[in-house]
Amino acid sequence: MIDFAGLNPEQRIAVEKVDGPILVLAGAGSGKTRTLTYRIANILDQGRVSPHGVLAITFTRKAAWEMRRRLEELVGSPAKDITAVTFHSLGFKLLSAEGGVLGYKPDKLVVYDAVEAQRLLHRAMQETNVDGTRWTIEQVAPIIERAKDNLYGPEDFVQAKGDFFEESIAKVYRRYQQLLMENNAVDYGDLIRLSVQLLRQNPGTLEFYQNLFRYVLIDEFQDSSFGQYQLVRHLVWRNRNLCCVGSPVQAIYSWRGADIHNILERFRTDFPNALMVVLSQNYRSTATILAAAQAVVRDLPYREDLRTDNDQGSSVAVVPLNTDWDEANFIANEIKQLDEEGYCRVEDCAVLFRTRAQGRLLEQVFMHQGLPYTLVGDFKFFERREVKDILAYLRVVHDMLDAGALQRIINRPPRGLGPASLQKLQGSEPELNFSAITGLHNRTDLPPKVLAAAMEFADLIFDDLPRAVKEKTLPDFFDYVLERTGYLAWIQKDPDAKRRVANLRLLRAMTTRYDHSEEALGTFLADIAMLSVSRSISAVEGGDTSLDVPAEGRGVTLATIHAVKGLEFPVIFVAGLEEGIFPHAKAMKTAEGMEEETRLAYVAMTRAMSLLYLTYARSRVVGEEMKEHSPSRFLASIPKHLTRVVSATERGVMTHETIGATVLPLEFQTTVLALPMVEARS
Repeated sequence: MIDFAGLNPEQRIAVEKVDGPILVLAGAGSGKTRTLTYRIANILDQGRVSPHGVLAITFTRKAAWEMRRRLEELVGSPAKDITAVTFHSLGFKLLSAEGGVLGYKPDKLVVYDAVEAQRLLHRAMQETNVDGTRWTIEQVAPIIERAKDNLYGPEDFVQAKGDFFEESIAKVYRRYQQLLMENNAVDYGDLIRLSVQLLRQNPGTLEFYQNLFRYVLIDEFQDSSFGQYQLVRHLVWRNRNLCCVGSPVQAIYSWRGADIHNILERFRTDFPNALMVVLSQNYRSTATILAAAQAVVRDLPYREDLRTDNDQGSSVAVVPLNTDWDEANFIANEIKQLDEEGYCRVEDCAVLFRTRAQGRLLEQVFMHQGLPYTLVGDFKFFERREVKDILAYLRVVHDMLDAGALQRIINRPPRGLGPASLQKLQGSEPELNFSAITGLHNRTDLPPKVLAAAMEFADLIFDDLPRAVKEKTLPDFFDYVLERTGYLAWIQKDPDAKRRVANLRLLRAMTTRYDHSEEALGTFLADIAMLSVSRSISAVEGGDTSLDVPAEGRGVTLATIHAVKGLEFPVIFVAGLEEGIFPHAKAMKTAEGMEEETRLAYVAMTRAMSLLYLTYARSRVVGEEMKEHSPSRFLASIPKHLTRVVSATERGVMTHETIGATVLPLEFQTTVLALPMVEARS
């Protein structure tokens, strides 16, 4: 028998009512994972179905793994046989087994990632004469993605007959799907759309999976898309044993296709007699943090009225700073002092921010101060092709003997020095090097075109650029390299031009912090080398927020707010609470956007267990300009008696008395030596 003694009354209701539809509204820190695992354990313990008959759908792979781990503690080895997957993994399983009826070779099905899919979409646009002169790939790709989220295929994409725009995009969409089929491939959107199509068009297949999955549970239901909900709806319609767990106040992924109407309306319309249970006991945060977070969302038409038995805890620290650089330094210094004074470890701290650009500045400051960290939820910036290319140009200017950098840039952008020409230039040398380029005037074995191209390149990197670096500031020299080499003009023709140019702008922004001396380039390259080699990055794929490095080895967690959904930390810093930054300027244009920004602020604040810092800068570098911002409206939403304003010169908001063991659990009061930065692998 399963022991329910550790469950509160609301959790126990959700666990014991196993038959029929049920909607569990689970507030932040209310123990929803515990509730889900106990519910599955109870289903198995009652012998309602074998483990193979349970389907648990989670938002991330880590959540699926954690559910299995906890379930195994409760029921033992049968836990290994339940199906605990993400929505996209479920779609892949269905298509890999049944995709033959749709024309695919199921056993060899390939899933294209975003880069591969965009390459194919670019080809489809060219072949249908929608080549970017009228609409760019950045405009077309999201339209097709949203169509797939809403289960529209190419044949039913056009809603208004004769509409030129819709019919043009439909042609691209149709050709794109043909190219995917020719490659026996699907993209992420197809994993859901085609799975629903499979079940709708094949009653026998639908009946098979309805009989197989007798009990279905969905975690983070508020983050499901319309298509994902329809997939589940088909699977459960016969048995109607569906348990959805979520919170509309924590819906933050509409930009990725999530549809809050699933939890607010569709479930209740489809299952009008469903039991509704509200988990309102918060086990995570102090009473002060919880009250402050709930004040931010008090005007939403739906809210979480959470209660807690935790201590009041420390006031929420509101910290105004002059610049974003001051903000980053304050956060780094505060974390170091919390660690040195034994209040908590650096691993117990997380710094959350709204935009990726904020994370890069924090990285620079943390690196300079020797503070270990892991950056979560970001692509590997220094592994981007365009970033590596321009850094290679800068490295050659700084060190002409850098053969690796020389090899990388000699034909980027293309200048008629492809592999065959390079082989001739290289001669008997094992690789292209300084000597091969500088001895061009004495070469008689090269074709005239190759010789001319090579000499032009040599003049560029050995004469033109070295002279310019002595005359210009580092940011201006960066611009000169992009223009003089023709790299910027070349990259703007790339299918992914918008993103690549944005990455180059971010790289340029990093140069603005350096002085105007001739040594600036060397200092910059040394710092970048430290960042790119030593920094810790946990790549988030498909929303997976897992931190694979053990806590004691990952240092401070730096993350976008979207990347830490489902996680918690004893100490949280929310940075950049300024109008136009958080809430974001784009979101402020619509009521729906502002609602989601408000929910995002709530999610950020409720990650904190014991200490919460809210920081803002009066001026911040945005793109390449220093702009002034007013404090975020979210700060004004918090009652003053819950906060304490801290000046930039004042060290922290806590005293030994306010950070006693009653606030921070004993395991979070251990002082540890700062560990080196390690790479977090996804």
